Amino acid sequence: MTHYFWPHIGGVEKHVKEVSISLSLKKHKLTVLTEKYASGLKNQETKDGVKILRFKYPHIKFLGLLSIWFWLWQNRTLIKQSDLIQIHDVFIWYLPFRFLYPRKPVFTTIHGLEWDNPFSPLSLWQKKLAVRLSTGTIGVGKYLEKYQHVKFNTIIYGAADRHIHLGGAKAHPRGVRAGTEFHPRGGRTKIIYVGRLEENTGLGKFIKWLNDLPFRSQRRRRVDFCGDGPLRAECEKYGQVHGFCDPEPYLNRADLCVPGGYLAYLEAKAAGCRIKTFAQNQLRKDYWLGIKKIKKIPTWQEVTDAYLDLYHRFQ
Repeated sequence: MTHYFWPHIGGVEKHVKEVSISLSLKKHKLTVLTEKYASGLKNQETKDGVKILRFKYPHIKFLGLLSIWFWLWQNRTLIKQSDLIQIHDVFIWYLPFRFLYPRKPVFTTIHGLEWDNPFSPLSLWQKKLAVRLSTGTIGVGKYLEKYQHVKFNTIIYGAADRHIHLGGAKAHPRGVRAGTEFHPRGGRTKIIYVGRLEENTGLGKFIKWLNDLPFRSQRRRRVDFCGDGPLRAECEKYGQVHGFCDPEPYLNRADLCVPGGYLAYLEAKAAGCRIKTFAQNQLRKDYWLGIKKIKKIPTWQEVTDAYLDLYHRFQ
């Protein structure tokens, strides 16, 4: 169960897609339950060996949740016939069925906090409840344990595609930073930002950093923004906003990447980009601290193995 899935673009969506494909290649049969967020999407289809079921519900407080529960009740055979349930963030969807089917193994992955209001009591309570009621849990980032006051069975950070990983970092440095200035080695600096165009991602500090560059560096720099959000108009002053898209083509020709999240960080690292992160508060500093300690970029196969290991631990 996941809120959004392919073809919707995002970090969680890619995480679920890549792990689902890897599980399918290992001959596991799985079904993804997700929201039908656009009318042109099919209610049911199979993609890369993964069966996808989509349903619509009204985006109205409480009424929307009741609609989800009703749909799941009508399709409860899916739950009955499953060996286990894997949930990505949306444990509230499954809440009543946890008590209807108490022996059914259910695993939850918490991908992060709601950055617009990370300390929302209701949101933190839901996440704590999910951890308490799940058979096993995965946290995307060590910082979550500090701020949610919970303990996960497994901590992961995401992965990079193997073909990008093997293409790895270049043999020569492409830039040297001195203070706030970024000096490219020949030609024009190409910078990519990947993530939501919102203040709470550290984007505001990145824009300030751009403004603080010496005039000559400002003229040579180029920013590709792979994302969208409230600060789109502001970002268009510094480069081109491509919207939510596959960042790989832009990563492959960038000198410097400013990631908005873990997945962008790992993919940029694998593509050989230099990385600069920005944090507007202690929470975001803690967020970046964990991934910077990683010595080796995981593959999606390794992340999938972490899921399977968790499942086997509770058999």
